[in-house]
Amino acid sequence: MNKKILGAVLSSLFFSGIMILYLIMIIYFQTTKTDKMPLPFFIFILLFLLIPIIGIITSLIQRIKEIKNKEEEESSKY
Repeated sequence: MNKKILGAVLSSLFFSGIMILYLIMIIYFQTTKTDKMPLPFFIFILLFLLIPIIGIITSLIQRIKEIKNKEEEESSKY
C-alpha cells in the first residue's frame, strides 16, 4: 500500500473514531440514565455528529482516487 494512501486512511480512521466515540457515549448515557434528553434533541445531536463522519469518508474516497490517478503529481508541476 502506498504511504500516501496509508496516511490518508489512518488519519480518517482516527478522526472518525473520535466522532464515533462521542456517538457511543451519547447513546450510552441516553439509554442507561433515567434523566434523558428530549428525543428530537437527541436525534439532532446524532445527525449533527454523523455529518463530519460522512464528510471524512467522502474526502478519503476522493483522496484515494487522486493518489491512484496521480493527479497530485501533475498539479505539483505548476
